[in-house]
Amino acid sequence: MNDAQIISLIQEALADVAPNRAGEFADIGVDTTIESLGLDSIATMEMVGFLEERVDATFPDEELTEVSKIGDLANLIRTGRAS
Repeated sequence: MNDAQIISLIQEALADVAPNRAGEFADIGVDTTIESLGLDSIATMEMVGFLEERVDATFPDEELTEVSKIGDLANLIRTGRAS
């Protein structure tokens, strides 16, 4: 997956957990912080679950705690992807 595909997948996950805010997520990029998305902890975990399901991988909690930007999440998707 390239960055554009991963960003698109993350946007899809965000729209799934916060459908009324989908338009707000149209301009996210690798430098967008997770905090700036304005999701509560439950929605954030639902987003991660959506992504894990889509890429058929499980992201270790210790790696998730290090994620602060969309780019970090993209790297996790890239490296955590099951083959």
